[in-house]
Amino acid sequence: MLPEGINVYVDEIGNLIADLGGRGDTIVLAAHMDELGLVVTHIEDNGLIKFRKLGGIDDRILPSMRVEIHTSKGSIPGVIGITPPHLQLDKTSDSKVIPWHELYIDIGASSRDEALDMGVRVLDPVTLDKSFTLIGRGAWVTARGIDDRMGCAVLVQLAQAMASGSVDPKHHVILAWTVQEEVGLRGAMALAERVKPSLFVAVDTMSCCLPGITGEAKPGLGPVIRAIDNAYIADRRLVSKLAAIAESRGIPYQIATAGGGTDAAALQRRGVRVLALGAPVKYTHSTVEMLNVQDFKGMIELVKAIVEEPPV
Repeated sequence: MLPEGINVYVDEIGNLIADLGGRGDTIVLAAHMDELGLVVTHIEDNGLIKFRKLGGIDDRILPSMRVEIHTSKGSIPGVIGITPPHLQLDKTSDSKVIPWHELYIDIGASSRDEALDMGVRVLDPVTLDKSFTLIGRGAWVTARGIDDRMGCAVLVQLAQAMASGSVDPKHHVILAWTVQEEVGLRGAMALAERVKPSLFVAVDTMSCCLPGITGEAKPGLGPVIRAIDNAYIADRRLVSKLAAIAESRGIPYQIATAGGGTDAAALQRRGVRVLALGAPVKYTHSTVEMLNVQDFKGMIELVKAIVEEPPV
């Protein structure tokens, strides 16, 4: 819970913004709320549901997936079915990746009218299986959407620490939970129209690990300062300053390059000094993303340090 009088609002595109006030330079820390999903595009006469992807979903994970269609009447469970091997006439199809546009969602409806009666409409959002599991004796979390529920949870923890007084910010702090990052950083671009901070920090994840791209970064060794990714290049002075702050506080951290991009790129294109943080996550953009709990805890400590000792 935030202190009374804090300005919390939702902007025109749907970003949730908490302006915690303060003096001095403005620092924005942001995490994106959206995740990969699907959207209904057509209802066939036989009741099967056609869809399109929203975000970078790998076609390989879709067949045999459990889903939920979120309708005006409530959520409807369904499955993306596949032809069983007993009925496959072309045995060479075993190794074929079926493209998303050839797949259907089966909700158990026998006709278009029955699907409509159940509440399904074109443009209804569809989410993938949402099971949450602790594995490895509780050392790991696996679920869909860790990218970037992890970052959203970190900002909640930061807000609670600031509300309790256990974190003493030295500057004007704004926290933002953004939308539409997975489809083009659109929430961050809208945020950039509203505020131009002295420092913007994206609190996100990082696909891990491929030495040719991510270097020596490994899960369990601490949050990563993303020095370079496919969408931005950090100011090396900012990276060095944040590394020094982490070391002075005994916070484990890593520095690495990464694939993909974060909301930081949208603000950097507007001339804002930016940093991107990423917790190393295995199996990114699947329904079994894996996060080491120690990296989550380390990320919380790192953002607290940024608020108290901004590397500006």
